[in-house]
Amino acid sequence: MASLRFNIYHYVLFHAIFLLSSAGLSCGDEKQDLLKNLNAYRTLFLDLPAFTKNKKANCLANEIADRLDQPCDQTTRVDQIKLDSYADQLMDCTGTNHVTDAVLMPVCAADKADEVALLHNYTRRNQYKKSIKDSSYTGAGVGSNDNWMVVVLNKNTSTWSSSAGTNGLVSGAGAVSLFLGILFYLVL
Repeated sequence: MASLRFNIYHYVLFHAIFLLSSAGLSCGDEKQDLLKNLNAYRTLFLDLPAFTKNKKANCLANEIADRLDQPCDQTTRVDQIKLDSYADQLMDCTGTNHVTDAVLMPVCAADKADEVALLHNYTRRNQYKKSIKDSSYTGAGVGSNDNWMVVVLNKNTSTWSSSAGTNGLVSGAGAVSLFLGILFYLVL
């Protein structure tokens, strides 16, 4: 019985911290929250540097999200959505129509308010987890529409330069919140 009380206490404590650190302070910006959560996962669990926000990757993620007009559900195959299919958007954002130093990671996310489920879409899929674990990817951009969240990871090359990195660090409260959330998810 004491163990159950302990788990309930920590469950409530986690949710209080999570609500205060993410929803209360971020004002509902799902794209910014996703990048912070990816950075927390990368720094806390993978011991890698946080992604820096890259203007060109952000431009590309937003333009691709705008073009993803197909409806989605949890069975939609995202592995068929390729970066090379967006040559015009690549040209608009990077000045070239083909890149090999970036990866496109779209996720069907009709419920963007569920931050834990959204993060799991990126950290549990093998093709995405491999890219997030790859230390050669240093920058990121996030875009969204009604049904999709799109992350573009980029390497530190001349294609992606001249986009000053900002907001690459994870807030302390957000990192603690994410850590506790994943811990309680695994324990409960």
